[in-house]
Amino acid sequence: MAYDDRPMNTSEHELTLADLNFDPPTLPEERLREIARSCFGIAGRFQPLDGERDQNSRVTTADGRQFVLKISSAGEDPAVVDFQVQALLHIAGRDGDIPVPRQHRGLDGNVVYHTASEKGQHAVRLLSWLPGIRYQEGPPPSLAGLEGVGAFLARLNRALEGFSHPAAGHFMPWDSSNGLIFRPQLLGLLPADVGDLVGPILQRLETSTFPALKRLPHQIIHQDAHGANLLRDSASSEHVAGVIDFGDMVHGPLIADLAVTAAFFSEGSEAPSAIAAALCRGFHRVTPLAAHDTDLLLDLMIARQILTLQLSEFRQRTMRHPPDFISADMPGVLASLKALAALDGGEFGKNLRVACA
Repeated sequence: MAYDDRPMNTSEHELTLADLNFDPPTLPEERLREIARSCFGIAGRFQPLDGERDQNSRVTTADGRQFVLKISSAGEDPAVVDFQVQALLHIAGRDGDIPVPRQHRGLDGNVVYHTASEKGQHAVRLLSWLPGIRYQEGPPPSLAGLEGVGAFLARLNRALEGFSHPAAGHFMPWDSSNGLIFRPQLLGLLPADVGDLVGPILQRLETSTFPALKRLPHQIIHQDAHGANLLRDSASSEHVAGVIDFGDMVHGPLIADLAVTAAFFSEGSEAPSAIAAALCRGFHRVTPLAAHDTDLLLDLMIARQILTLQLSEFRQRTMRHPPDFISADMPGVLASLKALAALDGGEFGKNLRVACA
């Protein structure tokens, strides 16, 4: 495709789970306990956590301390692991109070360790556990709450300003603009009615939206601030208590980061334009957005939902035991895509310009 300047992502060979790195380890708990003890000197109760490419475990020690033990996929490039490590260190140096996971050094002072399985070598890290609940476990936020989410996202991006890394251009399946959504193999996974609906949109993305996106200023962005990674203090609170999972970071424009969040919160809503406007208004208070940014937001939200449907269906068909949340989330994503595609793009952009006036 025209927008592929990274390896593998748009070659015409048949995609596999290994290509997309959706292959988390499955080490037994006894092995995890030995790793935690020998590398970091901790022991406690282990609770499995979801992970798309990593095997994650919540570790609660006898004295009440909590950590996340993260075992990377054998297919994860060590440079990409270092990319995530250095990003969190950069954030801590720029904004020490922003609630993101902190990395714990092991018994000999290292941050990253390695362990082997039949699949290969796995990077091992220990992160702090952030208190709170996943944002999606509470009721949908008010518009004021969404402004707070937007402001938090802008603060996170400010903390990432100036950060660079050799692996920042690595292939990331969840980067909507990398050309993956145009692959015939993935297009063939869309329901027939959806394929007909998004055909003109895909053409606009390829000829107009993505080229315009490339002309915007770029920096490292989180690109995964949705309801499963944003935290809130409690179900009755709308305050953002933190953000987790820095595994989808890419080098991209700020509006692409907002698109992920806006696409998620628009699911199930009858007012996606108001939701996007509230997020942009909060973001704009911290970091100004220009009209050429917000004019791309609707298309980027649609692109995110198209890619979500494609990768979800791909995993359903290729994984031996796909996570339950994949099939549970797909009806909401599909409905959201259809609703977003029916919106008037000009009116949508006008609302965002007003919100950021």
